[in-house]
Amino acid sequence: MSSLSIVSFNIQYSLGADDQYDIARSIEPIRDADIICLQEIDRNWRRTNMDDQVIQIQELLPDRHSVFGPSLDVDARPYLQEETTTNTRRQCGLMVLSRFPIASSRVIHLPKDDTGKSMNLWSIALETVIVTPEKSIRVINLHLTDVTETNRLSQIRAVLAQISQATLEGGAWNGNEGDENYREHWQLNDPVPQMPEEIILTGDFNDEPASQVYKLVTEAGFHDTWRFSELTQDSSATFKTNPEQGTDHDMRIDFVFASSHFETVNAYIDGATDASDHQPVWARLRIK
Repeated sequence: MSSLSIVSFNIQYSLGADDQYDIARSIEPIRDADIICLQEIDRNWRRTNMDDQVIQIQELLPDRHSVFGPSLDVDARPYLQEETTTNTRRQCGLMVLSRFPIASSRVIHLPKDDTGKSMNLWSIALETVIVTPEKSIRVINLHLTDVTETNRLSQIRAVLAQISQATLEGGAWNGNEGDENYREHWQLNDPVPQMPEEIILTGDFNDEPASQVYKLVTEAGFHDTWRFSELTQDSSATFKTNPEQGTDHDMRIDFVFASSHFETVNAYIDGATDASDHQPVWARLRIK
């Protein structure tokens, strides 16, 4: 089987190390991957000039299939002091872009704790079924909360429960009842997107390899595609020391996990780009 490349990158809504926003700079270092999973995409935020970063990214990568899943979706008009009924939504969320068709996608909402004065936003996982040349695979892009371990644990348990349940549910629809007119009305004759067992689970987990979150993922049968070696030792952190954000050491909190259906050809962390406060995590995988 041929291999495919996947990258996960929290672009921090295109805010670079120089405190400048530049969406093109965020996309450039990861544009060659077959499958791209992005976190922290803005739509209609003042900090990003009310830009629609989903459209901007699609324009930067016009040859890719793409889906966006909002984790936060609120009315932006009160903050613009608009009195009209213009449907302006303030959103942030996740994107998946792929060289291959995305047969289906859905947003999985994750539990959120009320953490009082500590900021805590809704979190999601974005599930996609991608039709590679070999077979369909499931790619799940997520962003867990950074506020408390308790909330992260409830969130990853929800993701893992959904993963195990999804193959029992099947694809986006099922059934073949009724006459031809009824089936055409509901397009039941269209190909039903599969719900594969082959899964890549990736994103910003906001926890390190020694954490309980990491343990739950690996106990569920996923393997961490990145390994420390002479080839990877120069770039072993996905979130570097940042006292302003409360981190006093380099951390590896962004991962590409894969189910046992995949073997890792290679994996590495891009430690060079300064387009975000995170570093992209790459993996090249082969379906067994």
